[in-house]
Amino acid sequence: MTLDERLAALASSGLATMVLDPDHMRFRWANAAAVRLWNAASLEELFSRDLSDMSQATRTRLAGYMARFRQGHTAEDTWTVYPGGKPVALKAFFSGIELDDGRQGILVHALSDAGASEAARSRSVEALRHSSVMVTLLDAEGGVLLHNPAALRAFGEGAPFEERFVDRALARELLAAVSEGQVISREARVLTREGERWHVVEARPVPDPATGDTATLVQHTDQTELRAAEETAEARARLVAELAGALDLVEEQKQEILALSAPILEVATGTLALPMIGALDGGRSAEIGERLLRAIVERRSRCVILDLTGVATADAAVAEHITQLVRSIRLLGARPIVTGVRAELAQAFVEAGADLSGVDLLRSLREGIRASERRKG
Repeated sequence: MTLDERLAALASSGLATMVLDPDHMRFRWANAAAVRLWNAASLEELFSRDLSDMSQATRTRLAGYMARFRQGHTAEDTWTVYPGGKPVALKAFFSGIELDDGRQGILVHALSDAGASEAARSRSVEALRHSSVMVTLLDAEGGVLLHNPAALRAFGEGAPFEERFVDRALARELLAAVSEGQVISREARVLTREGERWHVVEARPVPDPATGDTATLVQHTDQTELRAAEETAEARARLVAELAGALDLVEEQKQEILALSAPILEVATGTLALPMIGALDGGRSAEIGERLLRAIVERRSRCVILDLTGVATADAAVAEHITQLVRSIRLLGARPIVTGVRAELAQAFVEAGADLSGVDLLRSLREGIRASERRKG
């Protein structure tokens, strides 16, 4: 049976009844009461209307009804429609119905329900009163039709819309976009009673429920603290990067200083010399040792001269560091020669009980180089 045949009994009903095709957003069936409700010139004119410009919120509500129909349920709800641009409050009952081509449609029974509309309006007003989101309704020229309390506290009663913004051109941009049917969102600096703040501002076209004319709904969400936190995080990240760069530079300079104060010199084939200058603590001794042992392996050195002429301090700790370095050289199969041992450093070796047996102890680096050449010969 066709829709006309199945719904013939409702054709003369005083209850406005219609069938909506949700895929193409057009009416596929309606009775005379529905034609009058929609202020249509004829049934054909009603069927020719394209309803696809409805808001996303409306589409979401209809999708919810369709989901209920698939589970075998019906739905009822209050709606405000705008036939001829005039708002009409309805109490509507929805159920699924098969269209003539087999697709799912929506059967709607609607009756005027000013009482339900008033209750819904009261709830909406109360929600707006308590919302922290700043909501303003503007007419087509940008005049303020409505402030909720949050917007009133932020901007005051009589402030023109464009004077909210540090960049007033943004107000004109928002209104121009909405006049073309767009929904637009921007992050902007705004001027409030508390001073300059950062807001996310969203503007969208909506019908004015009092007149049916197109209005602009503007919502402000304060992002000042979030933006400040983001800026603080960015500043800290930059500081960390700068500190890391500074530490890298310090380490680079440290290595350069180390290379100058303890240069590893190839004074002859197979012979390395390490003149040490300055203090020799545990950390510096470890770094010198690491560089020296790596050089011995890479250059396949057979002899290493440790020249201690420039060592600044002479105590048991220094003697122990040098002794450990000598042991490490021996473990790599190279012969250590120690030169430039001063009297106080010699005393430190004795006090530390250093074992330097088998190590050539010479007065100068020159003598050490000669000794290494004689051994090779």
